[in-house]
Amino acid sequence: MFYIDQSTTQFQHAREEHLSNIRYIIKKKLLGEHFIEAHPKGLDRKIRLVTGIHSNVSKFLNDDKNLRDLIDGYPDVLDRLKSKFKSKREIASIKKLFRYDAFINKNLDNTFGFYNAYNLAENLDIQTCVYCNRLYTNTIITIARDFIVRPTFDHWFLKSEYPLLALSFFNLIPSCNVCNSSVKGANSSALRDIFHPYFKHTNINKVLDFKFSYTLEDHLNAHCKIVSANNFTLDSIESLKLNDIYQAHREEIRELIYLKKAYSETYLASLKAILRTSVTNSEIYRLAFGVYYEDQWLIKRPLSKLKKDVLAELGILS
Repeated sequence: MFYIDQSTTQFQHAREEHLSNIRYIIKKKLLGEHFIEAHPKGLDRKIRLVTGIHSNVSKFLNDDKNLRDLIDGYPDVLDRLKSKFKSKREIASIKKLFRYDAFINKNLDNTFGFYNAYNLAENLDIQTCVYCNRLYTNTIITIARDFIVRPTFDHWFLKSEYPLLALSFFNLIPSCNVCNSSVKGANSSALRDIFHPYFKHTNINKVLDFKFSYTLEDHLNAHCKIVSANNFTLDSIESLKLNDIYQAHREEIRELIYLKKAYSETYLASLKAILRTSVTNSEIYRLAFGVYYEDQWLIKRPLSKLKKDVLAELGILS
């Protein structure tokens, strides 16, 4: 599990792109030709007026602050907005406007043809699942705009329960299919209780804090385990079944233990010495183990945190 770095220029660009494009689409659906602002990408794209929208929904969304909060609000803001509308007619209106099925559609001629889930994923460029760090979540869009692959987007606040948040930036978590569908699935969570990649609590006891470790039953059988430092982390790990999922990575643990037994504690220094080119300590670590050493880059390659934590526990890392 990783908190996503929100300080980068790339992240801010992704956020701004999402706001400007989704806001334009919703405004066009609400107001049609009466909404005269220029298309955010300078395109001549007709978006049809959606009729039959409940007056309460229309009034709320035509307030630009409300619409911006909905599209771009932080998770705590979304938490307050999620149950704004409850009647069947209001919910029906919301589902007409905030269509996630259209957002993930690859058809360039549909409403979201100029901006869709692939564009958001490409802008974010999150390279492994933020929940498990086990699988790549790269995005591939060809020059010809063929949409090949992208991460799934987990709705942290379930879109089935809260359709108003179906297209909210901070409710779209780039993740692997296993964590999104098979594990997290339709499990609803409270923001105060479970980890959200975009929201760090001010209470230190509700901040993610864990490390990977292992249990060695004998010289061949090693089992991964995750040690959590507080109940918030423990509950978050349990909600994603991470301890169970990581049992599939016993072989990686065994390989690291074998490395410890087969080589001296100066393994990395020795490897660096025999290379003909000059490399940094972090580069030699990446060459040796195929993952990143720096905490801010752990999310870039699968199993980076697992390997770093276990290597440190084995004493291979100084």
